[in-house]
Amino acid sequence: MPGPRTFDELTAGLGRLRVAAGTPSYAEIARRIGDLRDGDEPAKVTVYDCFRPGRRRVDVRLVGDIVRALGGSPEHAETWRAAARALNGERSGVHVEVVLAARERAGTATGREALMATIPDADVVVLTGLPGVGKTTLASALAGPDPVLTVELRESDPDRPLADPVDILRRMLSALGVRSLPYELSRLRAQLSRAAHRTRVVIEDAGDAERLGALLVPGVRFLVTTRRDPADLELRIPGGGVAVARVVVPPMAEAEARELLTMLLADSRGAASGVRGSGIDDEALGRIVAVGGGLPLDIAMLAGIVREHPRWSFDDLASRFEHEPRDARIRPVLEAATRSLSSPDAEVLADAALLDRDLDEAVLRAAVGPHAEEALGRLEARHLLERHAGRVTMHDTVFAFAAERSRALRPSSTRRRFVQRAADAVLALIAEDPDYAPREVGTVLAVAAAAREHDLDGAVERLALDAHPDLARWSLWSESLQLHDLAARGRGLELVPEIALGVAQCAEKLGRLDEALITLHRVRRIAVGVSSARTWNQIGNVQRWMSHLDEALVSYRRAIDIARAVGDRVVEGRARGNHADTLRILARYPQAEEGYAQALRIALEEGDDLNIAVVRGNRPLLLLARGRLAEAEAELEELLASSSVASLPFVRRTLALVAEARGDDELALRRCADAQETLRVAGEFGTSADLDLLSARIRGRRGATAAARATAERVLAEAEQAGSPLIATEAANSLAEILVDGAAADATRWREAERHAHEARSVAEATGDRAEVARSDALLAVIADARGEKHEAETRRAASRRLYAAMGHRLAAV
Repeated sequence: MPGPRTFDELTAGLGRLRVAAGTPSYAEIARRIGDLRDGDEPAKVTVYDCFRPGRRRVDVRLVGDIVRALGGSPEHAETWRAAARALNGERSGVHVEVVLAARERAGTATGREALMATIPDADVVVLTGLPGVGKTTLASALAGPDPVLTVELRESDPDRPLADPVDILRRMLSALGVRSLPYELSRLRAQLSRAAHRTRVVIEDAGDAERLGALLVPGVRFLVTTRRDPADLELRIPGGGVAVARVVVPPMAEAEARELLTMLLADSRGAASGVRGSGIDDEALGRIVAVGGGLPLDIAMLAGIVREHPRWSFDDLASRFEHEPRDARIRPVLEAATRSLSSPDAEVLADAALLDRDLDEAVLRAAVGPHAEEALGRLEARHLLERHAGRVTMHDTVFAFAAERSRALRPSSTRRRFVQRAADAVLALIAEDPDYAPREVGTVLAVAAAAREHDLDGAVERLALDAHPDLARWSLWSESLQLHDLAARGRGLELVPEIALGVAQCAEKLGRLDEALITLHRVRRIAVGVSSARTWNQIGNVQRWMSHLDEALVSYRRAIDIARAVGDRVVEGRARGNHADTLRILARYPQAEEGYAQALRIALEEGDDLNIAVVRGNRPLLLLARGRLAEAEAELEELLASSSVASLPFVRRTLALVAEARGDDELALRRCADAQETLRVAGEFGTSADLDLLSARIRGRRGATAAARATAERVLAEAEQAGSPLIATEAANSLAEILVDGAAADATRWREAERHAHEARSVAEATGDRAEVARSDALLAVIADARGEKHEAETRRAASRRLYAAMGHRLAAV
């Protein structure tokens, strides 16, 4: 098995194994695993979870056992486990800086003119070489004057988690102005190929060849910097067709390094930097160049030190540098550069290194205080940091060096005070500018991470909560989830419910439901009283979205019990409504109806208008299932008439479903269009999917099979990517119905319809969605009839009717 680069590739590979094994149901796979584990059978829905896309973590042991259950050898299973372990060690959602702008080019070609003339014209130019050899500077020289897309991977840092290529591609497309972003790797690559065909892309500090290959697409010109040669890169690019040229960037020759050092020492008048004596001593200059070893970073650092010591001769400086350890050039240079810093300048460098190598200068200025401008100017003159377009940046090596010294040599109280001031500055900027958090999300994340490191729980909470609305407006769900995750790690959270709500919202948008549950459970362990009840309610919501329905019932029950114990009737009523809705999905209709009544009674007594609307909007779905169409329609119409909210798309959606149940497709289409219009104001994924599937089914019945099929296939793919089995089974069965309606004598369509109905049944069986199991059986009966398999058709039809009857569903008599 080729090593999967993403969780989606892993789950797709498991799906192919399942097909090769005859597509056994998820329940059957769970049974086989139980045999392997001496009776310890995993839950069916847990097995299903390993096959769904959009995962951010998997059960390593279960992946191997699935391979065994599908006929794989123990050795084959271990290969899959190793792949799962590798992916689990790589956190998706790692922030990757992506900027679309012209790169600073002044002086970047100095000493590299001869090398630049030899670089071939290729789709991908990979610049490799030692740290500090000037790969990034050379890339800037080669990039040209126009705006380029710069992607900072920072994969040479062994302590930095590796980003998922899916997340990286989404960030790249977002920087290019693309707003409708899928999650599938192939679709993202295709979009990048179209969006960036006229834009040069510079990928900085790449590491892994497979990860890099996933980012390289045909039709786009790339410059890549990396500290090691990405072996077999051509073979790692999906689809091939991309010409790769490798360029080893060597240390500068003596003449080139001398030219660079002379340029760096020249002032604005073109004269040599002021040192004791007249001009630059040629022999001493050569000795300094030799100390630099031809590494441009060393040379730049040395130039800064020379400029800061006007009383030292070049001979004095050369003698000093020649006595530094030659086997670790850059660290001695940095130590020499920082030892002579004044105390205020050293503090500013140490403070900046507590945050990040690339910061908004306004935050640093506010946190440092009135002497920031002079100190930053002196540090910039020494090339220990750079300032450009309102940003302060440090070379990775300088940043790592300064960060280590900052933490080792300064008391924690000093560091805490600076980080608190930085957090206060960010919060003030967020309050002033609604676009600040999205625009400077890297700085917001860096300050929040530093606040977390220094146990400033309140600061992390406020950063997460204050930034969330603006990040959500820009659809930066991944970054907001990272902030909430940092906040959830605190020991003394003051705003637990709000943190939990933010986590749940981000997870819903991203489909990162596994990560959300981990964070919510971490919050739950320190929550007390009503905060605990609200958190358990959110945990239940995520579990329900994942179709872990029995677990969701337990979580809602805990929320109800805790809320009742502390006397919070509002939270109790909302948890009861969610509990009832989960019972409805499980087709436990009498219990669900009783639960809705309890929830509505509490909401009316407490004046909880939001829950009144939610319960009254969800209860008609139960009435629809039980055939009480007039009662459902009356409740929905009354809710629309009495509500102060104009849109209520989920209510209008259910009215359209009632019309379909009556057999009135014309009315259903009108109501569907009305509901879809309201979704422009209130976007709801589940409601949108239901409406799309309803209109597709109606179009299919009217003969527009191709368009109906395309819509259903799109909704199915989106549901699988979002990690919603409930919508996925509805979409698969709707797709099967559309294919059955348009099949006629087309044997291929009959086979496709059967495949989708079987898959829907398998997922529904695993998740406990009995209504969709019965629906799948009814479809499979129609397909068997069309093939002349009368016994199979009668068996399926009888099974469907028995299950519908056991639920008390309206379709039992059909």
